[in-house]
Amino acid sequence: MEDEARKEFIRNVFNTVCEQYGTGSLRFFENAASHLPDLLNLRGDEHLLDIATGTGLASTLFASLLPEGQVTGIDLSEGMLEKAQQRANALNLTNINFQQMDMTNMQLPEEHFDIINASFGVFFVEDMEKLVQHVASRLKPGGHFITTHFAEGSMAPMQDLIIDRLQQYGVDVPEISWAQLDNESSNRELYETAGFRNIRHERNQVGYLFSDAKDWWDVVWWAGYRGFVNQVPEQLAEQFKQEHLDEINELANEEGIFFNVEVIHTIGEKV
Repeated sequence: MEDEARKEFIRNVFNTVCEQYGTGSLRFFENAASHLPDLLNLRGDEHLLDIATGTGLASTLFASLLPEGQVTGIDLSEGMLEKAQQRANALNLTNINFQQMDMTNMQLPEEHFDIINASFGVFFVEDMEKLVQHVASRLKPGGHFITTHFAEGSMAPMQDLIIDRLQQYGVDVPEISWAQLDNESSNRELYETAGFRNIRHERNQVGYLFSDAKDWWDVVWWAGYRGFVNQVPEQLAEQFKQEHLDEINELANEEGIFFNVEVIHTIGEKV
């Protein structure tokens, strides 16, 4: 897929799923964001940029901790940004602004931000090294770049099952992009290409129990998988869903179905 077509596909998918993104069965996004402040010794007056801000889970959390600071959140999806603004309004946060912007071509001043955060966003870009170098150019010397990525094995075996089922229905599913950054060494290497120093990592389990397969379907329907599920022929869509839910329910025990989501937080300092 060409770069512009890829971006348009991503924008459309996230405009579609923004209504329930990061809530309910997808609360692992909020769980992951809750660990971010622990990686920093915040003064409270920093300028922070949140790229691929989505519905503003991380940016609003940071804004609440920066009473003398300022938070900027950018995203390709106008639907996501609308939800982010609603979240900020509900929290009465006035030190935050959201802009629709391509993170690979940020129209923002160089060496301006103290902190740049990217939660589950870097792996959407084809040239990740170029993106991280672009990010570094917007950080002040001594500023920090934080990323959050899924660790290897996250969402297994559910993710494997739905990909196999989609392929049986003739849907072409590309390799999962986040797998390129599912371990500490690949994240460290990416940071080092942009000259970051004092790189460190932290892992956190942010998963939980599902009561049944319908909770997993909420993840499918309100996240990135939906773009692929919609490629199943309409006359076969209900059959596909039922077959997939049946195989997910087979994973249940007396406690429910454990949804394994482990994340890797990486932080580095700009030279």
